[in-house]
Amino acid sequence: MMRRALAIALLSTGCASLPRPAALVEADRTRTSPASQEAATLAPQAFLAAEKARRDADAAFANGDRAGAQLLGEDALAAYEHAVVLARLARADARLAAAKSHADQARVELGALEEEQRRTAAEADDYDMRLKVARDALPLPSSEPATPERERARLSAAKAIGEEARLLCMATQMLAPDSKTLADSLKALDGLQATLAKQPAHAPIDEAVRLRSSCLSELTSARRPATALAPEAGEPDELLDLLAKAGVEPSRDDRGVVIVLRDLFDGKTLRAASKEKLTAVAEIARAHPAFPLLVVAHGARGGRHAAPAADSVAAALKEAGAPKVSSRDAGDVLPVAQPESARAAGRNERVEIVFVAPTS
Repeated sequence: MMRRALAIALLSTGCASLPRPAALVEADRTRTSPASQEAATLAPQAFLAAEKARRDADAAFANGDRAGAQLLGEDALAAYEHAVVLARLARADARLAAAKSHADQARVELGALEEEQRRTAAEADDYDMRLKVARDALPLPSSEPATPERERARLSAAKAIGEEARLLCMATQMLAPDSKTLADSLKALDGLQATLAKQPAHAPIDEAVRLRSSCLSELTSARRPATALAPEAGEPDELLDLLAKAGVEPSRDDRGVVIVLRDLFDGKTLRAASKEKLTAVAEIARAHPAFPLLVVAHGARGGRHAAPAADSVAAALKEAGAPKVSSRDAGDVLPVAQPESARAAGRNERVEIVFVAPTS
């Protein structure tokens, strides 16, 4: 009897001292690691699943199922690792969301800066134009009578300046057809033209300069409301790029964006290639309806008369869909090459198409 009790006691002592399965020991260590503790916060459901597997392994071991405890302990380890991976993904998602938020904020701030830059550039352009108008408006000393040769030169200059004034006022009329003050400038230009036609001995160059300044001032005033509402300074630059891609050579002046075309006609008929080029220009005009088109034909001294050219080009542009077109025959008073030089006629006989800029 004594021997049997001793055997039972020894057996009980041996079972109590059996070591825990390695998987259980590792699971206990893993659950307290920083990564697992973070998983408890970022991936709580996966962490609770791992905790349940570990408790099941403990229960199996307590019931004497050492093999089952090992298997369940390995499941618990895998579950803890899964929770850690999910926590890392959650942390990465949080960082990505923060980065996207920062990027969105940066884009908003960049957009605000670009808008401010455009507004500032438009204001600077407006101030430059006002300064130019003010400078042109400064009273000039009266031109005293000079030698006949000097007066002839002044007469040519007065005709050129007067024509520039006319084109500036026409651009104004296309932007602000209801302008009340523009009528006075146009009436004065008609009077100047009548005086110049008489070939006066004393050229009215002072009056021509004054009228050019007045027309430029009118154009600036006509643009001011649109500039205040939409101070984007980049649309004329966009036009420059589009026109360059269309195979023409654009430039800018006080009126807007200008292209110069030559050799458009075969006699009095537009060439096929000219019609294609004008169609491309009309397509760009349709895409930018705020820019009316002013067609200006320039003749060469002793060359073909330019009057039909402006009307024909304007008609072709309208037929191709350009929304608003006006035309003007400028005669031969605005040459780009000295009329007496070789091949001057080919340079001076040209057609300008002006995209009249609605803003400064």
